[in-house]
Amino acid sequence: MVLIALLGGCQHLDDRKPLVLETVQAPAVTLPPPQTTQLTLVQWNLGYAGLGQDADFKADGGKRILPPSKHSVDRNLTGIAEQVKALEADIYLFQELARPGLLTYGRDVVAKVATALPGTSMMMSADIDHGVPRLKHGLGVATRVGLVGQSLVRLPDDPKRLAGFVTRRYHVQMLDLRLADEPWTVIHLHLSAFDSGQVREAQFRAVLDLAQAAYARGHHVVVLGDWNLRFAPTHFPYTADPAAQFWIRDMPQARIPQGWHLVFDPRTPSVRTNEQPYVAGRNYTTIVDGALVSPGVEALSVTTSDTGFAFTDHQPVRYVLRARPKGSD
Repeated sequence: MVLIALLGGCQHLDDRKPLVLETVQAPAVTLPPPQTTQLTLVQWNLGYAGLGQDADFKADGGKRILPPSKHSVDRNLTGIAEQVKALEADIYLFQELARPGLLTYGRDVVAKVATALPGTSMMMSADIDHGVPRLKHGLGVATRVGLVGQSLVRLPDDPKRLAGFVTRRYHVQMLDLRLADEPWTVIHLHLSAFDSGQVREAQFRAVLDLAQAAYARGHHVVVLGDWNLRFAPTHFPYTADPAAQFWIRDMPQARIPQGWHLVFDPRTPSVRTNEQPYVAGRNYTTIVDGALVSPGVEALSVTTSDTGFAFTDHQPVRYVLRARPKGSD
């Protein structure tokens, strides 16, 4: 069943169009709450299926704005769908999910992902929306478990236009659920990438305020997505010109509240630079995809799948989380 339901929203300061949460796919029956004490999450920046291994991107110092070809997008979409099917999770969180438009050569990334995840409830909120069929992409979530609430919250904007012509509407998706009769909040984000660092700093502070407010209400909190902030110094081999790292900024760990901690896989890079098509050992790679969890949340496992950056410029991360037993801290 495919539905288009527009739910609530905040005003976009530039074009005054509201942010909306669009229901893309709804299951035939109401989804139940999780049946275990563990919460499994998968996050992945899909790069609108246009940033596979054969792609470069102008904003990163490359030459292209559009993907190399329709064939490239089709190949990426097939690979993305196969990977998603293989990654079992309660909730999937996607950045740069896209409807048909210029950046996808008319391919519908949303529909392909929805087909790969039958039985889920799937929603999307566009951070670039200039009218179908030109540009529409943003944050997406697909869930196998029932949510008790979902909302969108604006983040500080980046006045700089992406690739010289696109304005993004930065926001987070806030998802509330109950797990073992305890409240959880999952905050899904995609922060700015090409600012001088000040925009990301402001967005980071805003996200922390949201996370701490949810924690103060008694919720276990997980904040995850594409932070465009390096989680830790990394030393994966590369030979490319370091100039391609101009956008890299480090996670401001000194600002993280006491008792909160970062969760990521240090063994595998999650992002590659896009100044040139990907060649293993040539492009710079690092880790910008991960999670921040509140006190009392334990990561049982966190794994970044090594896809060789074949289908997008990021790699998927899977988390298995639980609340620590009371008195174990």
